[in-house]
Amino acid sequence: MSISVHPDTPQTRPLPRAATGGAASAEAGRGIRTRLFTKYVALFVAVVAVALLANGLFEVLFYYREHKASLIRVQHEQAEAAAAKISQFVKEIESQLGWTTQLPWSAGSIEPRRFDALRLLRQVPAITELAQVDATGRERLRVSRLAMDAIDSGIDLSSDPKFTEAVAHKVYYGPVYFRRESEPYMTLAQAGARKDAGVSIAEVNLKLIWDVVSQIKVGEHGHAYVVGPEGRLIAHPDISLVLRNTDLSGLAQVRAALAGSGVMPDALQEATNIQGQKVLTASAPIAPLGWTMFVELPVEEAYAALYASLQRLAIVLLAASIFAVLAGIFLARRMVGPIQALRIGAERIGAGDFSQRISIKTGDELEGLADQFNDMGARLQESYADLEKKVEVRTAELRESLEQQTATSEVLQVISSSPGELTPVFHKLLENATRVCGASFGIMNLWDGEGFTIAADYNVPPAFAASRRDVAIRPHPESALAAVVETRQVVHVHDVQNTPAYIAGGASIRGISDVAGARTIVVVPMLRESELIGTIAVYRKEVRPFTDKQISVVENFTKQAVIAIENARLLNELRKRTMELSQSLDELRAAQGRLIQTEKLASLGQLTAGIAHEIKNPLNFVNNFSSISTELIDELNEVLQTASLDGKTKDEVDELTGMLKSNLEKVVQHGKRADSIVRNMLLHSREGSGEHRPADINAIVEESLNLAYHGARAERPSFNVTLRRDLDPNAGVADVYPQEITRVFLNLISNGFYAATKRKESAADGFEPTLSAATKNLGDKVEIRIRDNGTGIPQDVKEKMFNPFFTTKPAGEGTGLGLSMSHDIVVKQHGGTIDVTTEPGVFTEFIITLPRVMPAGGTSGGKT
Repeated sequence: MSISVHPDTPQTRPLPRAATGGAASAEAGRGIRTRLFTKYVALFVAVVAVALLANGLFEVLFYYREHKASLIRVQHEQAEAAAAKISQFVKEIESQLGWTTQLPWSAGSIEPRRFDALRLLRQVPAITELAQVDATGRERLRVSRLAMDAIDSGIDLSSDPKFTEAVAHKVYYGPVYFRRESEPYMTLAQAGARKDAGVSIAEVNLKLIWDVVSQIKVGEHGHAYVVGPEGRLIAHPDISLVLRNTDLSGLAQVRAALAGSGVMPDALQEATNIQGQKVLTASAPIAPLGWTMFVELPVEEAYAALYASLQRLAIVLLAASIFAVLAGIFLARRMVGPIQALRIGAERIGAGDFSQRISIKTGDELEGLADQFNDMGARLQESYADLEKKVEVRTAELRESLEQQTATSEVLQVISSSPGELTPVFHKLLENATRVCGASFGIMNLWDGEGFTIAADYNVPPAFAASRRDVAIRPHPESALAAVVETRQVVHVHDVQNTPAYIAGGASIRGISDVAGARTIVVVPMLRESELIGTIAVYRKEVRPFTDKQISVVENFTKQAVIAIENARLLNELRKRTMELSQSLDELRAAQGRLIQTEKLASLGQLTAGIAHEIKNPLNFVNNFSSISTELIDELNEVLQTASLDGKTKDEVDELTGMLKSNLEKVVQHGKRADSIVRNMLLHSREGSGEHRPADINAIVEESLNLAYHGARAERPSFNVTLRRDLDPNAGVADVYPQEITRVFLNLISNGFYAATKRKESAADGFEPTLSAATKNLGDKVEIRIRDNGTGIPQDVKEKMFNPFFTTKPAGEGTGLGLSMSHDIVVKQHGGTIDVTTEPGVFTEFIITLPRVMPAGGTSGGKT
């Protein structure tokens, strides 16, 4: 190893500094060497020890968990296998025993039953004795391997659980007992499906269960045992514990398993057995006996491998620590000298001597570090060049951001310069989105609920554009457009030719890739309050995914497109409503002229005053709204032209469009009311509309009820009024104007619906809105009654209710001409009468009488 520090040229290092600082540098080097030596040795020892210790501890921890889980899993599988074997053993006995309960008892059935019982004993060695009891509980037959057979012994078992439980539950599992203090037995009783089939009682040798438990081996000292539903030991490798009728219900694992229907929680995988030894345990239920199978393994044996691993870890850690001390001493001696040389070289570089060089020949990282110091001067110069490159990259990013802002500003200018015109806006949006994202071409589609149509395209290949022009596209179920329709989310396809839709041969997908040449697509939905109205899709002809920033730019353009569509819709609606209002005003003026010229009105001055009064507010609103709407549109244009990208544009546009919507709703409301006023005035001024002719009164009443009811239901889906009819079959035919009389009935029925519904809003829950219609033959006249159980009419209102333009409904809901028109039709046109009886808060009933034959030339009649 050689170490030297020298400059490339003699001018780079001043001689006085070297001469005066030599002794000090050597002394400082000796001091630093002493400290570094100790630190390196200690550090190396610590690193080795900590690494080995951490590795060993993690290995032991993971090994402990895996080993424990593996042992528990094996024990659980053994317990389940043994439980399944025991359960299958009992089920097979049940199945064989079931054949002995099929026949009913009769005088001649003893011998066949005895033959079946003997055959059962031969087929099922576990059954040592079979007794058959008739439906009354008397033993009729007993066949045994260990005792004499008995026929008609007559033993009364009617109160024995073997009989009563089997009859009640079809099967009975008795407790375990030991015969001759050595072999475990249990009683199994099964009742027949027929009531007169009786019960078969079998004594079953459970030696097979003991054999299963004895054969289960877990490790060297593990074992298995079976516990009954009350915690009593049923089978154990140590038969003496079973013979002593040992109660294990005090063990925590047994209590937990019994509480969990035979399954222990994970928290009790370690417990204490009956000998007080710590064990790993697992359990499994034995259906249908209600027993539980346990498998246990001593903890010392389970963790023996872990303890051995800890001992090996300690030995390895001790040996590694000794080796680390020796290696640290050796390495520290080799590292201190080169570090001193590096320190001196670093001082000179820090002083600005970039041309000096450090020569270290150690063949390790320290030599590489010296080379790095030697290259530092060159790299510093290169760093300036890199800095210029970074500035250039940052400038390009700023240019890209400025380009995006400029594109957005251009779109806003188009929106402001072409209010209500969407085509230039769409084209500018699509052009900027395609250009800013570096895409090949772009398409904007509009969604009508069933398919897509092209609203705009940019730089689309002519062949593909011709195939899509004026064609509604239904998206392929697995295409990007279909995914947008379903999820309302952005869909980014990295390679079209790897999508299921392309592989399946979808025509539209094939056209995009094969005809247009698109390979990478991003489709962004245009949403208006979660409703899909269209998409903007940009395409690249090479496989090059779009960045998140580019996708965000497209999303911003879709929001601007939605704003443009909404603004255009509002402006067009405003223009349409304004035109409709203008037409309505023309109609009002024409109607007023006709009303002035008519000579059939009974009170021309009154109607003219009413007209002026009622149309005053709608006309004032239309005039005021014209100037306000112009100011709102101008303000909207100013906002769109001066909007910046700081998040305020959308709020201001939303506020303006909200004001436009509110005013448009008022225009619609007042327009409807003005139309209603004009329509009712025209009807009021017209006598004898159509021709009078004989008509069935009952049919007119029925038709009016149906029209009014369904009209109310269409306007208010929650409308619910009960209709009652009492139509006199002898009401017959009367000479009337059918259309005018129908209009009277519709008006009165609608008023009844309104009154009954209003009372329902304030009445108790049991109130049922009702409207009834009745007719009655009066000879040369016919009577019609329309009654509702609504709010009734006060006396002061009753006196004025037939006056023109008088109404008690809220402003905007009524014109006050309905009852006046009805009165004129009944009295003036038909020579009849119309009367009303009412009780406020209880009911209202209109009574109409019409003559069978209309008087010649009408009548001046009057209200009764």
